[in-house]
Amino acid sequence: MAFAPSGLRQASLERLAAALQPHLLPPGLVRGAPPAFPPAWWLVAEGRIVVGRPGEDGGLVENRIVERGQWFDIAGAWLDSAWIESATCPVPVTLLALPLQTLIACAQADAALLHAMGRVMAERVRELTEGRHELATKDVLSRLALWLLRQPSQPGPDHAPAIHLPVQKRSIAQQLVMAQATLSRSFRRLAELGCIEVAGYTVIVRDVEALRSLAGEPPLLAGPVPGRQRMSA
Repeated sequence: MAFAPSGLRQASLERLAAALQPHLLPPGLVRGAPPAFPPAWWLVAEGRIVVGRPGEDGGLVENRIVERGQWFDIAGAWLDSAWIESATCPVPVTLLALPLQTLIACAQADAALLHAMGRVMAERVRELTEGRHELATKDVLSRLALWLLRQPSQPGPDHAPAIHLPVQKRSIAQQLVMAQATLSRSFRRLAELGCIEVAGYTVIVRDVEALRSLAGEPPLLAGPVPGRQRMSA
């Protein structure tokens, strides 16, 4: 399950797993929660969903990407409403619906699950709060540096962290609330400063500490962990 390690009881895990209901989304605009399903938390099992808000031109202004193992919607069930965010699927997506009724019943019997649910909701609130603060306080270069630090990376040339950009640069620009030309200039500036190298949709991070400094992040306290990782604490 997509909960932080929390020592859930085996009975809770089995009951939650048995309650999961799959739902397939084709590529394209997400029209809304399927009416045949009860109120539920929705988990991405396969694929990825781009979440945002409707734009003036009828398109989607992208804010974030929800990938495999992450919750797409946890608010609609509590509000007894449809999914509260607009979204599109760049690839076919398999969602798993976890009925709210089952989730509540399990949490009443397992305090560890109740704590895990609270943590998931608190982390989502923190993401929204930090996003608003970053838009208000950081310039475009800082926002791009911070976005790169938050991306999963793998060892690349000379063991430097390598990031494969998960979406088109137009999508990244929309997420960071900047024009695509501004994003391109910001990538070039980071390269000029020796922070990164860009080869198509792969970004090699050459100076993590300089990138963290530009993003307004504190220095790393320990060396990187081998394998797939994020460069932010």
